[in-house]
Amino acid sequence: MITLTDNSTATVNLEPNAPACTTTCYVDGATGKILSKYDNLAQARGRALVFDPNPVIALKDWRPLVRNGRPVSPPARAYTEVSLRDLAGNGLLDGRRVSTRLTSKRVRRLDHRFLFRSTASGFDEAMIYFHVDRAMRHLESLGYRGRRAIFRDPLPANAHGTREDNSWYSPVLRSLTFGTGGVDDAEDGETILHEFGHALQDAICPDFGQSPEAAARGEGFGDYFAASFFAAKKPPRFRTSVAMWDAIDNDEYDPPCLRRVDEPLTYESFDHSPDADEHENGTIWSATLWEVREAVGPEIADRIIIESHFQLDGFTTFARGARAILDAD
Repeated sequence: MITLTDNSTATVNLEPNAPACTTTCYVDGATGKILSKYDNLAQARGRALVFDPNPVIALKDWRPLVRNGRPVSPPARAYTEVSLRDLAGNGLLDGRRVSTRLTSKRVRRLDHRFLFRSTASGFDEAMIYFHVDRAMRHLESLGYRGRRAIFRDPLPANAHGTREDNSWYSPVLRSLTFGTGGVDDAEDGETILHEFGHALQDAICPDFGQSPEAAARGEGFGDYFAASFFAAKKPPRFRTSVAMWDAIDNDEYDPPCLRRVDEPLTYESFDHSPDADEHENGTIWSATLWEVREAVGPEIADRIIIESHFQLDGFTTFARGARAILDAD
């Protein structure tokens, strides 16, 4: 079966009867050259319980999840059972696109059924695997595959790397680390995709974020990527709020969240002081990207915003970032 995916690439699925295999090839439509291929049957599938993206969105309300100012255990209806694709088949959460191999005391299920509630340590691993794997598939759907693939190797992650309420991407180790302070950061799909946004930028533009404006752009892009990816799952009132479960006790916003992507800010609001917070400055950039999304739609916005990074370096500015988006368009 041949599926045309754009003007220059075809997807070819080969399914001979013997020996049993299902090989997917990405082929250059002009030259016939095989760009990449893999055997689908060499990968296992699993099942997992996850928040998609978090229990606030599942319940469409944050109030049942807080008691006396503290988060409470989400009810059963907050979970979604999902398929975990392209597992290595070793009973661990290792796959073609992501691996939780940096996590100590990893969960192992030889039947590939990771049906944990959030009180079990394996839940965070399953969350990371599912959400990062799906985000990478989204990139592939935008055209970043074969010769244009952004990630060549599985992205490693540590689900419980620190007891602090903090998570990060390390450009040195090229890995994700999630904290367990407060609500475990890996319990919120938007927090996971925010950190994945840093990995995405670094994969395209190594050492992205070396100047104050570039660092702010990195935080703003992470918020935008998470908000854009999950926008269709959210009620309108929650659509521009990011990481509502991770920051369920943050009463700075209504509804509670870590940050928003629709703040009424412009570059004039940028804090140039030496101790400025790149996350706060980043809300200027995320609001800019969100307006682009509102103007041209999510698929076009995601594509041109991601594509714009190929023109940038680690010390980029807001002005250069804006120019790069126009050039990518």
